[in-house]
This record gives sequence, structure tokens and C-alpha cells, in this order.
Amino acid sequence: MAKTTSLDKRPNNRIAVGTVAKKVSLLKRVASGDLSSSLEMLRQALADPSPTVRGQAVLLISEHGLTDALPQVARLLRDKSEDVRYDAAECVGLLQKGTGAIHPALRSLLSDKSALMRAQAAESLALIGDRGALRRIARLLSDRDPIVRSYAAGAIADLQGSAYTKRIEGALAKEKHELARVGLLEAAFRFGKRGALGELLGLLTSRDYHVRCSVANVVEFLRLTPSERTLAIDALKRAARKPLVFADASTVKRVLEALEKRGA
Repeated sequence: MAKTTSLDKRPNNRIAVGTVAKKVSLLKRVASGDLSSSLEMLRQALADPSPTVRGQAVLLISEHGLTDALPQVARLLRDKSEDVRYDAAECVGLLQKGTGAIHPALRSLLSDKSALMRAQAAESLALIGDRGALRRIARLLSDRDPIVRSYAAGAIADLQGSAYTKRIEGALAKEKHELARVGLLEAAFRFGKRGALGELLGLLTSRDYHVRCSVANVVEFLRLTPSERTLAIDALKRAARKPLVFADASTVKRVLEALEKRGA
């Protein structure tokens, strides 16, 4: 059990009154102790006037899996701050992974003005296992942002939405953006189109390191046959020899090592 700090022994565990920096500093210090005993302080922080403080509290709740704070975090799905909404959506997904819970507010974020927010909402709904959100997620296959289109396709696969296979294939046939194609190819592969793997691996030669990282992260968790794993390892090795930046070099190296270890 983690050591409890002296901060946890304050009466009612009230968050300090002061500057945003002081409040954030206090929350970070509490994080080194037993956060479950400081739940009341975190709940207060979730209602703090500062979005920075609210966001920090959400991140700590996510990191430590404090499901008792879920009702308060869920309220922040409608927060005025985009950053707080994003952190809250991610937190709700993590805390309710696999439960199939329904959050109307989380579903509504699929229409958020922020592309990253729409993508995160799709990912969290898939993590929770909310199959009732499939129809709304499928609409994002035609979203104006390629990241959203990619995440939507991945979420549909995660939710086992095989009824949308033809829609995925149709979107893939007309998709031009490499980043969006990563998610669409992943979904196509997971829905049985094994030939999609070759094209997916081909994107490891992209001149966009975001695309390379995305492909590597996807490949790491695909269920591959031994021969498919060999193809993936070969493609990753080629990518590792000609990295673009540190980000894709480190990601490719990590995934390559994971696949090689899996096949050992």
C-alpha cells in the first residue's frame, strides 16, 4: 500500500485556497500518497473554477482508477473547457471499460466541434462497449477530419460492428488521406479482409511520421497468423532502418520487439 502523506490528514481533506499553481501542486503531491483517502479533495478539485485544476484532478482519477469519483467526472463531459471534456471522456472510458454502460453525454461528444474530442468520444465508447452508439459512430466515417475517420473505423471494429463492413469498404475505396486509411485498413482486416494487411504495412513508408506511428501501434494488437507476423516484422525492420524522427523510430522499435518476442 502506498504511504499516506501528511496532506491526507488535513481536516476533511479540503483543497487549499490559493493560486491555480498551488492547487495543482497540492494535487500532484497528494498523488504520491493514498489517493483513495483523498477522494473528497479530488471531488472538490473537479468543481474548481480553474479548468487546469479540474483537468489535473481528472487525470489523477484516471491514473489511479478511482471509480468512486465517476459520477463527478461524468458531469465534466459537458464542461466548457475542451481540454477538460477530453480528459473526462478518456477517464470515463477507462473507468468503465467493458461495462457496456450508456452515457448520453459521451455519445453527444461525437458531434463536438473539436475533431480530437470526436475521436476520443468514439474511442471511449468503444472501450466501454456501447454498441448502441454504433450508428452514430459510423456517421463519422465521412467526418471532415481524417483522424476522426480513422478512429471511427477502429471503434466500429472494436465494437464488432460487422454490419458496417460494406460501409467501411466503401469509405476505404474513396479515402485519400493516409492517416484515415490506417483506421479503415485496420477495420477491414479485422472484419476478414486479410489482404488489407499488406497495404497497411505499406504505409510504414509514409513521409508522415504520424502515419508510421499509427500503423505500428495498430499492428501491435492485430491477431496475426505466423506468416502475417513475419510480414509485419519484415516491414517494421525496413521502417526502423529509415526513421523520420525519434517518435516513429521509438514506436517502430517497441512494436518490432513486441512482435519478435511474441513469435519466439
